[in-house]
Amino acid sequence: MTSAIKVDGHMRAGDRLWAVGDVTGHGAFTHVGMYQAGIAIRDILGKPGPPADYRALPRVTFTDPEVGSVGLGEASARAAGITIEVGMAQVPESTRGWVHKAGNDGFIKLVADADHGVLVGATSAGPTGGEVLSALAVAVHARVPINTLRHMMYAYPTFHRSIEVAVRQLS
Repeated sequence: MTSAIKVDGHMRAGDRLWAVGDVTGHGAFTHVGMYQAGIAIRDILGKPGPPADYRALPRVTFTDPEVGSVGLGEASARAAGITIEVGMAQVPESTRGWVHKAGNDGFIKLVADADHGVLVGATSAGPTGGEVLSALAVAVHARVPINTLRHMMYAYPTFHRSIEVAVRQLS
């Protein structure tokens, strides 16, 4: 069993003691440690800033195809008692997927909180799946309304455009 150092939202583990990175148990990713380090540095210097927020923790596996996810998956959202809707898009069916040809396998899956009209999670698998995930991480972190995502402009032809197709499946 692995134990973690308990920290508060500003990475304080005790009086004049901060912890960041893998030891906090919030994900063994370099970007988690960097994020936490920024929070700890602000706190040490007495500068204001928000506490850590892990709702939109991005996770990316750099395989071929790349697979990334952010926030809650479908099962976790249901287990948390959230009324969800799911939107899916297949990357090969997009214009960019068609242009890309070989190696275009992948999908974008959105998990939305139906009661609040925001994304609570997403998965992006395919060519540049980790890069596509960045837009979804912003949407989850900032609680961008589904209606805003539905009516924004998506560059053509990009893999990101599949987000628009998946959003259309959400009511």
